[in-house]
Amino acid sequence: MLGHKAEKSLPHSFGSRPWLFQMHGSKKQTCTFFDPITNRLEERIFPEYLQGKACLGCYEEWILLSDELTRKCFFLSTISFSKIYIPSLPDSPDFVPANVSISSPPNTSSCVVVLICSSKTFLLVSSPGRKRWNKVPIKYFNKNIGSLRGVSVIHNEQLFVMTNMDATLVIDVASLARGRVKMTVIDRLRLCPVPYTWFTYLAKCSGDLFSIAVHSYGRGQRVTHVEVRRLELSSKGCNEMHWRRVQDVGDQAFFLAGNYGGSLPANMAWGAQRNCIYFPMDCSDGVRLYKFSLDDQILNFTFLPETDGGLDRLLWSFPTNIIQTVKEDILNSSSAAGSQENDSTIIGKDDANEMVISRQWGELPIELLELLLPRLSLVDCLQLTSVCKGWSEASSSIRKGKVWPWLMHLPNFKSQSCKFFDPLYRKEYTFKSDALDARDHLALRFSKNGWVVATEGNQRVFILNPFTAQVINLPPLKKYIFDGISFMSVPTSPDFVVYGFFFQIYGEFVEISSWRPGDKEWGVLEFRPSIPFFPSSNNPVLFRGEFYCLGRKGELGVFNPDMESWNVLCKPEPVHLTEPHYGDEYCHLLELHGYLVSVFRTDDTKKTIHVFKLKQSEMVWEKLEHLGDMTLFVDRRNSIAIPSPEKKYANRIYVPRFEGDLKSKNVIFYSMEDNRYYPSMHTHTMEEPVTCVWMEPNLHL
Repeated sequence: MLGHKAEKSLPHSFGSRPWLFQMHGSKKQTCTFFDPITNRLEERIFPEYLQGKACLGCYEEWILLSDELTRKCFFLSTISFSKIYIPSLPDSPDFVPANVSISSPPNTSSCVVVLICSSKTFLLVSSPGRKRWNKVPIKYFNKNIGSLRGVSVIHNEQLFVMTNMDATLVIDVASLARGRVKMTVIDRLRLCPVPYTWFTYLAKCSGDLFSIAVHSYGRGQRVTHVEVRRLELSSKGCNEMHWRRVQDVGDQAFFLAGNYGGSLPANMAWGAQRNCIYFPMDCSDGVRLYKFSLDDQILNFTFLPETDGGLDRLLWSFPTNIIQTVKEDILNSSSAAGSQENDSTIIGKDDANEMVISRQWGELPIELLELLLPRLSLVDCLQLTSVCKGWSEASSSIRKGKVWPWLMHLPNFKSQSCKFFDPLYRKEYTFKSDALDARDHLALRFSKNGWVVATEGNQRVFILNPFTAQVINLPPLKKYIFDGISFMSVPTSPDFVVYGFFFQIYGEFVEISSWRPGDKEWGVLEFRPSIPFFPSSNNPVLFRGEFYCLGRKGELGVFNPDMESWNVLCKPEPVHLTEPHYGDEYCHLLELHGYLVSVFRTDDTKKTIHVFKLKQSEMVWEKLEHLGDMTLFVDRRNSIAIPSPEKKYANRIYVPRFEGDLKSKNVIFYSMEDNRYYPSMHTHTMEEPVTCVWMEPNLHL
């Protein structure tokens, strides 16, 4: 919220780092400035000649403004407030610019301005000093390309324009001036195989061009993943261009807003971090400013103070006078940054064998050891078992009662490692494995009994035991399209079977794939039930020999693996009377004390979590107000219920989110007693791993 009334001067420190700003046109006589480092919002009164102006785009310190009444256009320097005029916009409803691409600063002779009108088949081209805009038709005849979208950038004298099907048009800027367009097409982006929506930005960085795809889920715009690709150029010519996925952009940081993207060298002195992406997103619980780390694959967000208009006309300002200073600071601090150490514990299957055994420790009385063990974490107990036989026997019974689910998450796919967070002891561990040496995006899909189902790209499926380093590779899929996946027994058992569930978007048919050890391909069963079924995002639950699937309204579908049958139950009655939109809620199904329990929660942290128990004698959902001595752990797809090792942790629902950051070790939970989250997520910066799953460490496999 605003701390004081609007002033006429620019905010203090404006020009020393990137700022978000928002011009309100004729709605208000002020401009809103937001400092992402201090989380401070300020209003500033602009001169009268700037009031009633809409911001069309920006280039470094220059913003392009248009009068909402007269449609006159000019560039404004946010540093000197000098103006440079360009032709007025044509007075026609067809000329509604969705994006502006600017080749160079407007005070240079080479400046070219290109307006993209969304879904139109033409561009508007002009330059400072010219008298009018040229309307240049764009002709392409490929149904796989799609129509023009409001995302474009000029790079190396070429205009790159994204289409609504994520193809990239490459247009020679000089040909636009001649009115004879020279154009080629880069194939559509092959985006991460997730069933969500995404928005693609284009941004220049260190002489290269990048595309950044931000994936979101549901109408609440919950960000689930971010992918970065660099344009690779071939010596054979423009036709050989392609997008290549990258995990590292060096000491750079991207800043995205609206239809625009930019980059600057990161500098810890003003708060930005290297290899990170900053962008605002209008979510169901407010406007969030996200930071995505490519190194750790972790999303960090804070809530922006309330503004008029949400994300409308929200842009970044990149003052040119800070770029060289930042580069020099990075060179001076690079050696110090490289010397920082990771304070997490690195574990592996051979760690216990590498311990130095001391004879004196082995002679410690067992009675003393049993007093010590309840205070130790699981990893500490694991290390103690290698000291001697007596210590192993003493710790075995205690380990069973003190193991909580760990949150397993993956850094970037080239790190060959995964991380675990123990919420009971608030410790993080790093596990390295050759099985995680991937060439494509890794995703964690399901966990059970210490095993984790993961995918690489959209074809490879494998099952990993992080503690024994066992890996089971399943036959490749044409494309991973499962809405849920689960298995019977454990992978080392002879009756082990994996089941993948796919539900057609309109609920008209169900496809269930299965795999048993020794099978060379997946078996497939297809069902066309009379009752449509719209699944939630949670995995099926094996309950009394059958797989139960939870629908978005609270209905249940059941697959019997012995009978190879699928049925949508008439009871229980749905929790929701109307069909929720896909992604409006996280819907979880799990077993608790021999009952099926459903959990419905939204991403709006101000709203209540609803928990129901299936009363099987009457087949009705019964509202649960208390979990007793149980604790629930839920993520996007997996859910676990266990008895709490201590009373103070009972009656809680843990989510894969942290206060501040993972290093603070404060995991977020929902208290069923108080009907609220702790800590309050609207007063803190939050962080959550992108690819994660709750899993139960199993030491007896």
